[in-house]
Amino acid sequence: MSLERTVATNPQAEWGTRSDLPLRNESTRETELENRIKNLQKLADSVQAALGRQSFSGKHQALDLANDLRLKIAANWKMFQVAKLLREPARESMLSRVGSSVSELEEAIASHFGVEMS
Repeated sequence: MSLERTVATNPQAEWGTRSDLPLRNESTRETELENRIKNLQKLADSVQAALGRQSFSGKHQALDLANDLRLKIAANWKMFQVAKLLREPARESMLSRVGSSVSELEEAIASHFGVEMS
């Protein structure tokens, strides 16, 4: 099942009017959160690729950790997509939870893989 953002419009509005725009614009906070999740995904993909090319003791544990982080990032992405579909106050609550979870993931990646998150 694909989650896509549904845009509600006023069916009686004339083309070219302001009501053609989505009813709610993404806030800068949502955009920042979306970018953080996408950056985590790119970083996780890079770590996964780097670990796959290297040979060292404990490689399986490192790959398990990398896979675990990738799953958590994917879960956060899905929660973020759901949050964008909600109305207030549930929307703000869910976005706050996703933001906290993303911060925890950033800290985990920084500590486990020695990556500095800005």
